Amino acid sequence: MLIMTDLLALPIMNIKVIASFESRAFAYLIDVIVFFFLIIIPFSSIYYELVGLNVEALTIEQAMNSPKILNILLIGYSASVLIFIFYLSSFEYLLGATIGKKVLGLMVVSKSKKMSLLQIILRNLTKTVLLNVLAFDCFLMIFDAEKRRVSDFLANTLVVSNRKVIKKFGAVNEL
Repeated sequence: MLIMTDLLALPIMNIKVIASFESRAFAYLIDVIVFFFLIIIPFSSIYYELVGLNVEALTIEQAMNSPKILNILLIGYSASVLIFIFYLSSFEYLLGATIGKKVLGLMVVSKSKKMSLLQIILRNLTKTVLLNVLAFDCFLMIFDAEKRRVSDFLANTLVVSNRKVIKKFGAVNEL
């Protein structure tokens, strides 16, 4: 589509601006905080109440010496990881971004075709299940021109800013 002016016809281009490492990290921090306060605290309270475990009075020694308590804690942790994957994946699939990304004006896009649910789940695995890979994953982002994590490469996705960026062009500004 062209915009016609008296002297100049400029093309309208849909340019995607790659999200910075800092903005992505801050968006993830927001997501973790939102998830912790809105989901984990209520979920944990209900879960431990249902299984009859008083976590306020629980010591590390009791937990380590009791297979039953250790299993209860492991099930709670595993459930919270699965819920976190669901939180990240559902928001990115339905809205294109999590709450943290929405706050910072970021969104996830597919590099090839329409975003699939499998792509989104794949890209979110290192943020949850493979936490020890996350540091390495983020370290690689620093050296990639498109600031993609390994899971973004595998899922063929990209995190971009969806805020409007207007660049000045010398020849156009002189008119």
